[in-house]
Amino acid sequence: ATHIHDPALIKFKGKYYLFATHNNISISTAPSLKGPWARIGEVLKGGSIISNTGSVDPWAPDVHEVGGTFYLYYAVSTFGTRKSSIGVATSKSLAPGTWTDHGAVVTSGVTTNNPALRDTNAIDPNLFYDPTTRTATLQLGSFWSDIWQIPMETNLMSAAKTGVHLALDPVSPSPVEAAFLHRAANGWYYLYVSHGICCGYGTPPLPSPGKEY
Repeated sequence: ATHIHDPALIKFKGKYYLFATHNNISISTAPSLKGPWARIGEVLKGGSIISNTGSVDPWAPDVHEVGGTFYLYYAVSTFGTRKSSIGVATSKSLAPGTWTDHGAVVTSGVTTNNPALRDTNAIDPNLFYDPTTRTATLQLGSFWSDIWQIPMETNLMSAAKTGVHLALDPVSPSPVEAAFLHRAANGWYYLYVSHGICCGYGTPPLPSPGKEY
């Protein structure tokens, strides 16, 4: 069995690649979405190069292909604090051993005039890239002031100095995280988030095996 937490999926040359939290961002592959899945390695051998106590256990990957390069965004954090960073690694093939870690894109829990980083927790990255305008934004955040959006520079490895507040639960502890921005065929943009209990699960009665996703 392959343990998967915070999955990020992409298809390349007829094969599915699945990236997940833990094990230095594990990489699994399968010929179809139904499997069989096999773990083939990791993205960040030895952990992230970012200076953070959580660098040995990077979280929440988000992977995209832009211009023939794969960009994988990830988070490192001192759990329960805002001492967090979102990093990025790149590869031309997705294979283990081909990834270059470029370190932090944004960091929270530091002194800054940017409210997108001053007031939130820089984890759970999601890149939205518009191939028509060749522009990108980074959606991020967890608890505190919840979800923010920051424009990305054209290299997709550094962020602008300002941000836009996208979602907030004003009732403490503001349990909103894991943003995902999608543009549908009808031209509407949809922001998906996780809201509620963090790092747990519901109590019985639970769905029968095979019914829960």
